Amino acid sequence: MHFAFCLYKHFPYSGLSLDMLRIANECTQRGHKATVFTSSWEGEVPDGVEVVLIKHFALTNHTRAHSFHRKLRKHLAEHEFDVVVGFNKIPGMDIYYCGDYCYVGRSFLRHSFFYRFTPRFLYFSSFERGVFEASSKTNILSLSNREKLIYQQYYLTQDSRFLCLPPTLEKARWANLEKLPDRKSLRTSLGISNDDNLVLLIGSGFQTKGLDRAILALAALPSELLARTKLFVVGQDKIDPFQRIAKRYDVADNIHFLGGRKDVPALMKAGDMLLHPAYAETTGGVLLEAIVSGLPVLATPVCGYAPHIKIADAGYVLRKRFSQDELNEKLHEMLLSDEKEQWRKNGLQYGQNPSLYVMPQRAVDFIEQTCVQQRLYLSGEKRQKRDESLYITNELRQALKGEDSFYQMMNIEGKVYREALGRRTLRFTRGDKDYFLKMHTGVGWGEIVKNITYLRAPVVGALNEWHGVHRLKDLEIDTMTVAAYGIRGRNPATKHSFIVTEALPTETSLEDFCVGWKENPPRTLKEVRLKRWILNKVVETARVIHENGANHRDFYLCHFLLDAHFDQESQVSLESKLYLIDLHRIQMRRKTPMRWSVKDIAGLYYSSKDIGLTKRDLLRFMKLYRGKPLREILATDMSFWHKVESRGNKLYESEKRKALASAKIKKLQVQERLSGLSDEPTKSPRQYIGK
Repeated sequence: MHFAFCLYKHFPYSGLSLDMLRIANECTQRGHKATVFTSSWEGEVPDGVEVVLIKHFALTNHTRAHSFHRKLRKHLAEHEFDVVVGFNKIPGMDIYYCGDYCYVGRSFLRHSFFYRFTPRFLYFSSFERGVFEASSKTNILSLSNREKLIYQQYYLTQDSRFLCLPPTLEKARWANLEKLPDRKSLRTSLGISNDDNLVLLIGSGFQTKGLDRAILALAALPSELLARTKLFVVGQDKIDPFQRIAKRYDVADNIHFLGGRKDVPALMKAGDMLLHPAYAETTGGVLLEAIVSGLPVLATPVCGYAPHIKIADAGYVLRKRFSQDELNEKLHEMLLSDEKEQWRKNGLQYGQNPSLYVMPQRAVDFIEQTCVQQRLYLSGEKRQKRDESLYITNELRQALKGEDSFYQMMNIEGKVYREALGRRTLRFTRGDKDYFLKMHTGVGWGEIVKNITYLRAPVVGALNEWHGVHRLKDLEIDTMTVAAYGIRGRNPATKHSFIVTEALPTETSLEDFCVGWKENPPRTLKEVRLKRWILNKVVETARVIHENGANHRDFYLCHFLLDAHFDQESQVSLESKLYLIDLHRIQMRRKTPMRWSVKDIAGLYYSSKDIGLTKRDLLRFMKLYRGKPLREILATDMSFWHKVESRGNKLYESEKRKALASAKIKKLQVQERLSGLSDEPTKSPRQYIGK
């Protein structure tokens, strides 16, 4: 077979270029032919691989990509390839090797609404849409399940088009570390003594890798520790901007720029830790390389391979919302930690896992399989027609047994849980699973105008909840799991949409579970531990969503579902979950405005006023939510908490008055019916007001 690989630019220190070469070499070893189309090539060309340079000229990144794509199409038309594999987002490819983050998803969270009208956004979003939209025929080799979910969030890409690849490491490079010189000799050759700390930052594209953050963290170290700490920066990029930052913070003598290096395994063996505070990273192969080399890692959670740090117990992953103070603190802690040797051993042990080294074989298997499928298609076997505005997981699609059109989904029958204007929620069963279906059939222009008049964002469909579930999943907050989503129409007043979520293992809300605490507060050790766990989970959920630009708008105890489990020692087990549900009004921005944070916390305070929380519980909530000492909060942050208390109390009193009025109306209605003195029809609630 003859495969074409398309890559904008190849240079030997790029992770994407290295992955492409590993897959190309695996193809040639199986007897296939590989031709690479690229605009530039640095380094040696491997045996058996043909390189075709596509010369083009443009001033900006998006115009360069457009020029490359235009000329690439002409080259591909002149040859017959069995499969065309793109390593950048290029429409028309048979397979896309997904080594980059979702551009649209990142832009929506980081840039303003007006950014979406820039030429750069319009171009890159159109190319991304051409690869991932539901009507596209491109299959995807995914390196990160996290990024896969984000792409599906914005493009409804079918599960069947994805193959999630295992982590990618070159075994010949990382399995023979013992053959390298000993650690002491390597450090001596680098001019590092045994008492010095050698911190590495590895990767081309220093801005994306967070070199500026690393320099600030280095500068924040105590002077004694800084004097014996060196930061070695490995990779190809412009260094002048970062040298200026280093000079400004007086740490230029502590930073050494080594350029691109081929002896990275030796550097990692000699190092004390890898610092990787990246702004964005689909995978971050260097994290895995460091782990299996026995090098402790400190990284941001945006990296697709960051979970391996936790699984291997080989370092520390920062919180979701980046904080320079946290990075400074953790760098200081890790350099002085007694756990460094244990992290090193854990990483070396993790490197014995054979599944870390099979990515090229799995990728070529998929390429060969795609080639066979295309031949079947050309020989007469037709692919199933894809609905461009409907997403259904493979499991639910199979359970529906062909009844999976938009119309059929909107007409599923089941037990109705809630019915309101333009919205209906019901429970149904398919296969051996229960699901919840929430249908939106349009609220009308009157409701939309009323919400706008009250300065509230109207909820006109399931799209908000669809994005909300994905956002919470990305933030590692327990919530519902989406099984299907669909949308029809453009008129916001009459738009039809639905979302199907898997039934959770519990229907016990915190409102129901905690209602008895006021009369019977937790007393046994087991009950106290569970109460403390619930409080910690609720405050963690509030802190994470608010730190990451989201707010719930209905943040009450009734929207938390508790699934508690205990181990043999009466400790709350790791299987316990606290699910946040009812996300149809959630809002997502770059930063959560204070008034919306106040509204969420006030709603939580209002709904917990009758469950017997102590003053100590409330102070603990404040401390955990802000992540600061209580003394500092009481001195500098009381304005926020006074607003929370005031709003919560007003809401509580308002609901109390409504409840009393409702009870009074019902009492008057009963009295009139029993007295038989009135032949008039039953009066409306408004007619009883004032009695």
